[in-house]
Amino acid sequence: MSIELSGEKVQSVGSWQEFFVPTYSERIKKAKKRALTTPEICLERARAEMKAYEQYKNEPRIIQRARVLETYLREKTIFILDDELIVGNISGKPRGSQISGEIMADFVDSELDDPVKGFEVRRYDKHIVHPEERRELREVLLPYFKGKTIGDYQLERVDAEVIEKAYPTVSSCPHIPNVGDTSMKRDVGHQMANYEKVLHKGLKGIREEVEWYMAQLDQTYMHYGLQEKRDFYKAALITLDAAMAYAKRYADLAREMAAKEANPKRKRELKRIAEVCEQVPANPARDWWEALQSVWMIHVLVWCELSGWVHCFGRFDQYMYPFYKKSVIDEKAMRRDEALELLECFWIKTAVYTTGQGLSQALVIGGQTCDGKDACNEVTMLCLEAEEQVGVVQPETAMRIWEGTPDKYLKKAAEVIRLGRGKPKFVGDRKGIQMVSKAYPDKTLKDWRDYAVLGCTETDLPHITMGHLYEGISSTPKLLELVLNNGKCTLCGKQIGPLTGDPRTFESMAAVRWAFRKQVFYWMEYLAKGIKVLKEGQASRLPAPFCSSLAEGPLQKGLDITRGGSWYTHYGLFLGGLADTADSLAVIDKLIYRDKKITWDQLLEAIKANWDGYESLRQLCINSVPKYGNDNDFADDWAAWVMDTWYDSVDWINTRKDLVPYWGGTYLGATNIAVINVMLGEMAGALPNGHIYPKPHAETLSPVQGMDKNGPTALIKSVSKLPTHRFALGGAVNLRLSPQLLATDRDLDNFVSLLRAIEELGLYHVQFNVVSSDLLHKAMKEPENYKDLMVRVASYCTYFVDLAKEQQLDIINRTEQQSW
Repeated sequence: MSIELSGEKVQSVGSWQEFFVPTYSERIKKAKKRALTTPEICLERARAEMKAYEQYKNEPRIIQRARVLETYLREKTIFILDDELIVGNISGKPRGSQISGEIMADFVDSELDDPVKGFEVRRYDKHIVHPEERRELREVLLPYFKGKTIGDYQLERVDAEVIEKAYPTVSSCPHIPNVGDTSMKRDVGHQMANYEKVLHKGLKGIREEVEWYMAQLDQTYMHYGLQEKRDFYKAALITLDAAMAYAKRYADLAREMAAKEANPKRKRELKRIAEVCEQVPANPARDWWEALQSVWMIHVLVWCELSGWVHCFGRFDQYMYPFYKKSVIDEKAMRRDEALELLECFWIKTAVYTTGQGLSQALVIGGQTCDGKDACNEVTMLCLEAEEQVGVVQPETAMRIWEGTPDKYLKKAAEVIRLGRGKPKFVGDRKGIQMVSKAYPDKTLKDWRDYAVLGCTETDLPHITMGHLYEGISSTPKLLELVLNNGKCTLCGKQIGPLTGDPRTFESMAAVRWAFRKQVFYWMEYLAKGIKVLKEGQASRLPAPFCSSLAEGPLQKGLDITRGGSWYTHYGLFLGGLADTADSLAVIDKLIYRDKKITWDQLLEAIKANWDGYESLRQLCINSVPKYGNDNDFADDWAAWVMDTWYDSVDWINTRKDLVPYWGGTYLGATNIAVINVMLGEMAGALPNGHIYPKPHAETLSPVQGMDKNGPTALIKSVSKLPTHRFALGGAVNLRLSPQLLATDRDLDNFVSLLRAIEELGLYHVQFNVVSSDLLHKAMKEPENYKDLMVRVASYCTYFVDLAKEQQLDIINRTEQQSW
């Protein structure tokens, strides 16, 4: 995309997406409009749950769950909208969120009619609730699921001590440094189905595989756990049959619609849709269209079984390229522009049918092959073009880059980033492979090169891993607060942590370090205890036989993925507030111990007052001490120390079998994601770095908002010093660039150079907002005029006007870099 504006006009640009004129078809234009409409709630899944659980109440739980999916897929409303080429809907509405009674009933009950949090009145992620749906919820569904939800089940099994120390939503102190209840009321794990296997084998082929393993149970030498395995295989067969029948419903519908269609062109399209859905995903895909339809239908089916937050596509350009090559290059059965339009249809489906803030459907492109060669291909470029043209919040496109990535792909990615939508995000192979080697130490370099992003930042070897990757959050600023108050919460005054001493008696930073480390290990033990209980509860109540059949390990073991069926099981722990903690420790080190400019009494009194009346002291703490993110070794060393200390506790947890679910697995670490930093800012009081409660903490690996003053190159050099190799689940760095930095082709070349420097320095995950503060302020004042203004929040993208005010200000307060 070339941009030709006068110098004066360039300086006034708030986002280049305002000047972009797409060349997509009228079909895509209509479809994109659907992605911008307010979603509705859909009750069909909750109805299916109620019906199946009553009908099959005497069956084993895994069979019940299989029957729920079967009932849902059989009775769910289906449709093919005008001009659609890729078909399949997750909920029963053109833009709707499925409501699971057993998972969401408590949440729906508490917020349905709330004057502030209600679905139709809340500030963000609004949903339409029709009067008849509200009535059905109040009179039928919510009464049925009362006392029967996964949350009810979990709370019955948890010790009071764990509740107090791990679950802030039910603890007597909601400000504890642990958030270990993310799985209290949600579906299980992060999923990356083996789309490639389905493309080449089809669900029929997988069904035959299940039957073969099931038949082995009848051999005379098989003795133990046979009934449990039979139940698992039976459940898998039920769900596979239901999945194939669901796709057949679309084939029948398309054929019926074709018979009534007067427009010859649309009649041909509908007949083709019918043929495609007859073939896939039951059978192997034979061309580009069938491959895209198969991947999308499997994605829909995964969502229908597990109404979680994260379902990802893996290395999309790698497994899709053979089908593109066959259709467009070898057989010339389809033009390139036709293949692109089909991909754009696929792109929009991910945005229209998966609603909710922060959802991640990572789709990975680029990187290396297992043999260490460049993996970019024509589908890589096609994905970047679809991203540029369509401009919707999903999929969460992640581009792997390495020293061998050709310039033309990076230049195209730079053009897409310039538009200011926050996509794609960039993942560096140099550090990514190093991180994956920690998570899979028994694998080889060839294996590690095949990693994909599963979720926001997390690394994963596709198909062999069950990723419970968003399980616990640890607020390091809160841990530091407990150090400064001898284990007391400053917000409620309760003694919640261990006694680590009055800091006024600390003779050196060594005592501060010791106290911080003690708080970290104390709280991380409770975090793991809380996660263990919830994961075992989920495994008992929420097995996933369909997803299990699309993974490696469960069929061989005869064991569901939620109970250790995959070859690897990982549990994700997140470090929050890194920069605030590091900068605060730097203040204590420099101003109290090194320079002796202030006393402990002065600092503690100012913090207790939330800095009210101590502004001169606050400015001293802010301005006279180096801050992380400016390539200053003193400040950056403190950030590295916080990360190392925290990860020491993760390694220690992994030596404790009593802290891991009974089937085993490994705890892995990451830095915080999404909008956690806003929430964590409300859980900890004022801090020595000048932070005022309850403002958001720094997000991800990024510096404190506004504290990175030496430009983006200094920032990435700071991050390169951190021990991120230990954090196998990654961590993002968010950079906000002025639109004027990417105005010309020369500017794009500079940006490509920055990307290469980022990868060479060993950064894993960097993402960009290219939007001005002025434009964001305008969007806050006039949201009706900026409905499609996309931004990168943290680990996901969304429409700026859909964010809560605190989230909007958090983005605005990040440094807008004006120069390289």
